[in-house]
Amino acid sequence: IYGGHGKACDAWDLEKLIPEFTRRAVEFVTDQAEKSEPYFLYFPLTSPHSPIVPNAEFQGRSGIGSYGDFVCEVDWIVGQLMDALDRTGTRDNTLLIFTSDNGPENRTPDDEGVFERARQHGHYSMGSLRGLKRDVWEGGHRVPFVASWPAVIPQGSCCEQLIGLGDLMATCAEAVGIDLPDDAGEDSVSFLPLLKG
Repeated sequence: IYGGHGKACDAWDLEKLIPEFTRRAVEFVTDQAEKSEPYFLYFPLTSPHSPIVPNAEFQGRSGIGSYGDFVCEVDWIVGQLMDALDRTGTRDNTLLIFTSDNGPENRTPDDEGVFERARQHGHYSMGSLRGLKRDVWEGGHRVPFVASWPAVIPQGSCCEQLIGLGDLMATCAEAVGIDLPDDAGEDSVSFLPLLKG
């Protein structure tokens, strides 16, 4: 990345990562549905982190540069997973969570950054919040959290309650009826009641 030295596969190609990871995730969802077994899939994306490498079919799609095009590709990934859940008939009883680990990036060698995007295109990735990734300000830490679970979460509902991503451990445990040991996730608090309304 950025001309750094180190080992890589002979056929290393950053642009191929996202489609391949997505293919594998969809294949996993499909295989698990055929087995009729519960599963947990953690699918951390390489996008929209740097390096900013949207695939050809997404280039120019957003109208706000490569980063926006990369975000369009992320939307496509989520669509592929949701389509797989629909095809397998498992969407109603599947909790799908889409979130991030930090606010927007300022600037990287391959991206103009959030402030320049705001200046040029009026697009504010941090919304109305102050700050961005690595800041102490709220814009660097408050992130979107979108959940779909049609059998449980009312469609179109919105909750303004603050939660932390560390709370996912207790939430998932409660959702599947597992008691966590006292020394596991001591500061994790289930927000399952919030998901249920």
